[in-house]
Amino acid sequence: MANQKETLLSVGLNDLEAEVYLALLHEELLTGYKIGKLLGKPTANVYKALDSLAKKGAIMIEDQEKGLCKAVPASEFFAIIEAELKRKTQEAKTLFSQPAKESYDEKTYQLRSVDLVLEKCRQMLASCKRLAVIDVFPEPLKVLLPAIQEAVSRRVEVQLQVYEPVEIPGAHIILPQHVLNVLPYWKSQQLNMVVDGKEYVLALFNTALTEVYQATWSRNLYLSCLLHKGTTNEITISKIAAVLPEPNALELIKAIIQKQSLLSSGQVPGVEELLQRFGLNE
Repeated sequence: MANQKETLLSVGLNDLEAEVYLALLHEELLTGYKIGKLLGKPTANVYKALDSLAKKGAIMIEDQEKGLCKAVPASEFFAIIEAELKRKTQEAKTLFSQPAKESYDEKTYQLRSVDLVLEKCRQMLASCKRLAVIDVFPEPLKVLLPAIQEAVSRRVEVQLQVYEPVEIPGAHIILPQHVLNVLPYWKSQQLNMVVDGKEYVLALFNTALTEVYQATWSRNLYLSCLLHKGTTNEITISKIAAVLPEPNALELIKAIIQKQSLLSSGQVPGVEELLQRFGLNE
């Protein structure tokens, strides 16, 4: 019962409204007077709660003078709450859709919300123009899979290091040889992403993906380029290790190293911008 009440409080009911709704869920029909007696609450307060619950779609009131009240089934009530939240969210998006003043913030920020970290990653993938480099454990990968697939569909090159087999047509996927030792070693979930060498997220979650242990987001150009190069180098090493047993390993390794050279070159937007801003201009 306590968990049920906490859930009702979390979706917007006040303390008395939650108690009244739960009482009605366990009784077929009750008047405000009987509910007050049952809960030990002032009748006037109970009637105010009933009026509020009726307006929120949580209860129905018999169309007679007796004023018998009946709870709307929980599944229907939560569907109403969900629909209302979607409506309000859409209104908020419209209200705040005016373009903000253009600015380029290169500060580094700590993120403490799992949902915020994942939304940052979705937005990064949506805005990515050329190349996304991702090193990701299974649980965050499941959540971000649609956003990754959408980026691939726009012909964004996605370099992806994963720790369980996964198929994403069009993405370049590497499963490290030492993968069997990685997940049991970490009592956590990792997500590291750099897009276009210009923006990054580094995140460490608990295994249930409900808590952020550490997470950082930034558009710092220099740091983004360094992380881009470091992550692509790690992926390249994993690719080389994977082809070593092949009879034509030398040819395959040459192709991998050539690809790495492209991934670290000025063809990457962030690297190109870094060289323009701080490199030798002839």
